[in-house]
Amino acid sequence: MRRNLVNSLYVHVPFCRKKCPYCDFYSGNFFELKDDYKKAIFKELSIRAPEFSQFPTVYFGGGTPSLMEASFFETLLSKLSQFSEVTVEVNPEDAKRDFLSSLNSVGVNRISLGVQSFSDKFLKFLGRGQNREDNVRALEETLSLFSNVSADIIYGIPGQSIEEFLEDLEFLLKFPVKHVSLYALTIYEGTPFEELLNAGKFSLPEEEKVSKMYYEAVELLESRGFKQYEISNFSVPGFESKHNLSYWRLENYVGLGPSAASFEDGVYTKNISDIGEYISKINEETLPIEEREEFRGRGLKEIKLIMGLRLTEGVDVKEIGIEEEMDRALKSSEVLKGLIDEGYLIYEFPKLKLDKRAYFTSNAVISLLIKELWEV
Repeated sequence: MRRNLVNSLYVHVPFCRKKCPYCDFYSGNFFELKDDYKKAIFKELSIRAPEFSQFPTVYFGGGTPSLMEASFFETLLSKLSQFSEVTVEVNPEDAKRDFLSSLNSVGVNRISLGVQSFSDKFLKFLGRGQNREDNVRALEETLSLFSNVSADIIYGIPGQSIEEFLEDLEFLLKFPVKHVSLYALTIYEGTPFEELLNAGKFSLPEEEKVSKMYYEAVELLESRGFKQYEISNFSVPGFESKHNLSYWRLENYVGLGPSAASFEDGVYTKNISDIGEYISKINEETLPIEEREEFRGRGLKEIKLIMGLRLTEGVDVKEIGIEEEMDRALKSSEVLKGLIDEGYLIYEFPKLKLDKRAYFTSNAVISLLIKELWEV
């Protein structure tokens, strides 16, 4: 039985020179497995999606995809007959002209640069491998070859003032980037930063301060012609990340590589987070899946709601099948009526979306909404 269209292909490249202390993605410096990894990726593609040759979007994430040779991207893309957006995450220290030019020539048309900050002090704190000068050079080189460039910026760093963060953002906007992703520094379980935080080596800024950073950044970006299309993402109109929009709209996607996730027709799977085991399984022609969850009924509605409300466009309650739940809750839930009356949620049938004031506390607002939809 043929599956529905798969909109996106994600390739996880797990190699890193050094793991950043805040990162909880699967990665490491196991470069001795690089050749075996490449063979396994190509083999996994043939196992997972033999009948597909077209993925509208392809995204190489990591880890550090820019540690791979251009031939890796060329070989994988040559196995696909059509794609409209191909993104490669690039560390600034790898953004050399020859490498970028090679990416451009093999079909890559979007670069995501891990800038994070223009402050050497904060880059050092974050454990990044680049300095301010590397970031500037990387932006100049990348923008000379690609028209579609995104940059990541981290805020809420211990010791960072609101003014320092906005100066970072102001400086970035001197460059003609088309997309900006803003991420509040988050301490994830099992990371070195969690150990340091618990040991009292640093303390996080107050939530009120981080919230102010966020909303002032939103205002600044919008004043410079960027449209906020997702809680953490902003673009010049027409340069939204098609790949990530596919995730938030919960369209089908396939993930290749250790720890990569896939979602097809309501079934979520995640690969083993171990490169050696991943390669062994693929060599046995066995899919290296360690997690599987099937979403049906209420579960599917919930996940569509959680993902869709991250988008500023919100969700269509008819399309995701919660029209009856909304009607019932509006009649019986003072909490839901309060969220709407106080302006945290905007409901203009059939559209439901978060108001801007709810973006920074979106998880809490969405959790309350779900509770009221199914537990009133």
